Amino acid sequence: MQPSPSAANRGQNNLLTKQDVLAAAQRLPTTAQVFAQVNRMLDDPEASLDDIAELVRLEPVLSFRVLQLANGAFYGFRTPCSDLNEAITRLGFREVNRLVGMVAAQQLCANFLSVYGISGDLFWSDSLCSALACEWLTHRHAFGDVRTAYTAGLLRSVGKVTLHRILVDRPMLWKSYLDSGEGKPLLLWEKEAFGLSSLDAAVFLMQSWKMPQHLLDGIKLHCQPSGDEPLPYLMHLAAVVSAQINGALPGETTYWQNHDAALVALEMDAEMLQACAREVETMFERVKRAINV
Repeated sequence: MQPSPSAANRGQNNLLTKQDVLAAAQRLPTTAQVFAQVNRMLDDPEASLDDIAELVRLEPVLSFRVLQLANGAFYGFRTPCSDLNEAITRLGFREVNRLVGMVAAQQLCANFLSVYGISGDLFWSDSLCSALACEWLTHRHAFGDVRTAYTAGLLRSVGKVTLHRILVDRPMLWKSYLDSGEGKPLLLWEKEAFGLSSLDAAVFLMQSWKMPQHLLDGIKLHCQPSGDEPLPYLMHLAAVVSAQINGALPGETTYWQNHDAALVALEMDAEMLQACAREVETMFERVKRAINV
């Protein structure tokens, strides 16, 4: 007799490992890896815009979207760009990184994440709003590197996509969070069901992409931030802002209900957070119009 999914969830054969995550990473859209490589190149003083153009050109979908967005009303260039190098030169390092990140987030979750009950649209909206909020908070209050903050916000849920990629190939080993979560905090449910959390998976994945350790630490801790570094607290508040705009992702409401400690740690107040939410919602609507979402 076949074991039921719930029985399997209590067994050992469904526990996931770092090796499972790294194998699944090979099946993620290549745009995500290009985004990671662009981030690394921006930290290399010898890297040029031409080097970044060559990297982006390797991914046809990404090349097309960057050129399309560079020619759109969002940037308002007076004359059109017909060449990727020209578009990237006009945009500059920071904007290229932002555009590549937006496209990568769209590509990461084009379909419904059945393990979590998250639509592709909600995933992208949450990722981008988290990125914009983290960037805004960092820029307004001088907490370190704005680009790192944007990247951290954008990739905060990349581990969910990775676990989903593993689990859709093992349909007898799991029930979705909506069917079996019973209101548990998401990280607890993941640990009990699969042996590791989506944040663990994100760290394994981003280690393989050679992302900096402080970025990994920010993602690992942002649901329950602690320590002296500002990034986990910034990401936490950014996720709070995204939840206000889009609604919390399934299983995450409990993490965003009380954010007083994060406000205190960053010497912010509720009024600042609401100002951030207003700005992010406006920016998000502009981005959606620009890329026809």
